[in-house]
Amino acid sequence: MTHLRSLVALVMLAALSACSAYLPRYAPAQGAFETGYYENIQTPRLALLEYRLGRYFAQKDRPYPVVCAAAEKMIPHIAASRPRPLDPDAELKLIERFPGLSPLSRCEREGLDIVASDTRQAAAIFDVHDFVCDRPTECFGYAGYYANGQHGWSYYRMTFVDGQWRIEPEELDIVLTAGTQESVPPRAYAATLPDTPAIALLTELLDEQFANPDRFPTTCVTIASGNRTDQALPEEVELALMERYPELAPFDRCVWKDDVMVVDAITGERAVIYSVRRLACTSPDECTAWGGWITANLGAQAWEYRLRRVDGKWLADRTGNGVVS
Repeated sequence: MTHLRSLVALVMLAALSACSAYLPRYAPAQGAFETGYYENIQTPRLALLEYRLGRYFAQKDRPYPVVCAAAEKMIPHIAASRPRPLDPDAELKLIERFPGLSPLSRCEREGLDIVASDTRQAAAIFDVHDFVCDRPTECFGYAGYYANGQHGWSYYRMTFVDGQWRIEPEELDIVLTAGTQESVPPRAYAATLPDTPAIALLTELLDEQFANPDRFPTTCVTIASGNRTDQALPEEVELALMERYPELAPFDRCVWKDDVMVVDAITGERAVIYSVRRLACTSPDECTAWGGWITANLGAQAWEYRLRRVDGKWLADRTGNGVVS
C-alpha cells in the first residue's frame, strides 16, 4: 500500500510539473546587470518585455542586426502610427541589461519596414501590448517584435509565484507570423569602406573582437596618429563599419572615466576602444602598423602587423612584436 501511495504521488507530481511549464528566464551572466523587473510585482509588463529581449539576444543567429524596445506597438496599417517610447529609466535599464539593444530613437519607420536611422539596416522593435491583469498576481498580453513587414508577437500568461513573475505561453486559435533569416532582405552594404591598409587591419581586429563571447559589451574604434585614441573616424567610415558590425558603438559612446578607465557614456559599464596607429608604408603594397585595444590605463594590448596587398586585397599578419599594459 505504501508503495502504491508513493507511485500515485509521483504520477501527480509529474502531472503538476507538466502543467507548470514556465518559460526560461534568460538570467544575466554572473555579475551582469539585473533589472529587478522579475521580482517586482508591480512591473509585469517590463518583465515580459525583458523575457522577449532575453530570448532574442540568446540566439546565435539574430535576423535583425539592430533592435529597439517600445512601451506600445505601432499599428502597421496606419501610416502615421509610431511606437510609444519607454520611460527613459526603463529604457536605460534594459540597455544596461542588453548592451546590444539600441535606443528607440535609432529605429525608425520606413513604410512597412523598420530600419536603423544611421546605417539603414533592417531593424526590429520589441514591445508588449494588449496587456491586462485580472488580479495583481496574474496578467496576460502579447509580446514580441515588429520588423520588415513581419511580426513575431505571441500571447503569454504571467503569474507571480515564489517572489517572481513566471511566464507561460497561452495558446490562441490564430496563426502568428514569425520573422526568420529568410524573411530579411539579403545583406547589402549601402556604404563602401575605404580600401586602405588601416581599414583592413581595423576590420581584422573587429572580426576577432566580435567572435569573442567574453568581450566587453561596448566597443568603439579609431585610427589614431601616435598613441592618441580620442578621435572619431570620419562619419561615413564609422557608419560603414557599424553597418558591417551592428554591435559596434559610435565613438562618443566610449569615454574616459576619471582618466583611469574607458566606460560606456550611457550605461557607465566598462567599454573598449580598438585602434590602428603608427601606420608606415615602404611601398604602395607594403606597410606596417600597430593594432590593438585599450580599456584602462593599465588595461591595453597592441601588436605590430605587416600589411601586404595581394591580388587586390590587403592581408594582415602579426610580426610577433607586442605590448601589454
